[in-house]
Amino acid sequence: MDQPKIERMLRLMKMLTANTLYTVDDVAERLGMSRRTVYRYIDTFREAGFVIKKSGNRIRLDKEPPHFKDISQPVPF
Repeated sequence: MDQPKIERMLRLMKMLTANTLYTVDDVAERLGMSRRTVYRYIDTFREAGFVIKKSGNRIRLDKEPPHFKDISQPVPF
């Protein structure tokens, strides 16, 4: 996976966990990507175990699954 792709996925994750609900079109426009790419990234999140919540045509990433607790823990070095 290349670095720009990871950056786009992280930006999408950040956007979908905000308190604002966005449509796929909103997300695609704000992040400068196609709707198809947004749907592929959402499928990748689902396959990784994240829960996608849909309210009408608006989407968000659920913050309750254990993945968010895991990734929010500090990493000791």
